[in-house]
Amino acid sequence: MEQCACVERELEKVLHRFVMYGHQSEERLDELLRSVCELRGQLVTFGVQDADLSVLSQTMAQCCKNIKETVQLLASRHKDIHGSVSKVGKAIDRNFDAEVSAVVAETVWDSPERQKYLSETIVEHLYRQGMLSVAEDLCQESGVVIDMSMKQPFLELNRILEALRMQDLRPALEWAVTNRQRLLDLNSTLEFKLHRLYFISLLNGGITNQLEALQYARHFQPFASQHQRGRGHRQPGLCSGQQGGTDRNLDSRYMMV
Repeated sequence: MEQCACVERELEKVLHRFVMYGHQSEERLDELLRSVCELRGQLVTFGVQDADLSVLSQTMAQCCKNIKETVQLLASRHKDIHGSVSKVGKAIDRNFDAEVSAVVAETVWDSPERQKYLSETIVEHLYRQGMLSVAEDLCQESGVVIDMSMKQPFLELNRILEALRMQDLRPALEWAVTNRQRLLDLNSTLEFKLHRLYFISLLNGGITNQLEALQYARHFQPFASQHQRGRGHRQPGLCSGQQGGTDRNLDSRYMMV
């Protein structure tokens, strides 16, 4: 308890300095503000042309000097507070042992059951990071058996991520379509955004992908009620070329991407 009391005393000193610094800063700033307001009032009342320029110059110089001195004073006191804060850290280091290994029992991982839990945790982390081969090697060396139902989501996730790195949206789209109801329950727009991204990639392919883009636009039908912006709108670039009349029979709401 004595160690805690020592740290608490240093902390109280810092808090007291903060409070005093706040009060003193407010007083000095209020004083400066009043001085500047008085100077401004004099200039407005008498006008610059009617005032004695030498007196005005001296007054302005004195005002600037007061502002500079106040800034330097507040900066100096703020620097002193930093010194007090560092003393709190030194008090903690002086009164408490920073070595945490002493609080860990040496026999904590001795039992096979606990070693199994540790290995499973590491393997799961490796799966999450996409280090599948390392995870499999660890399973073989440690004898840990991971159920396929637990492994499958990570395998699928990494398969999708790898495809996305290759700019292939199809695995992600397949997963989103399969899990559509779960996504709807979460109010997620992931499937719509994936369809939109794939549709845009078709548009970027130019006129050669025009027919495929028109056909793919039908995938937006389930999302028409949530993403419809108004009828009569057509996607630019789909009405030119040989397939120019194809989209006339396509409900414009499918094109709201």
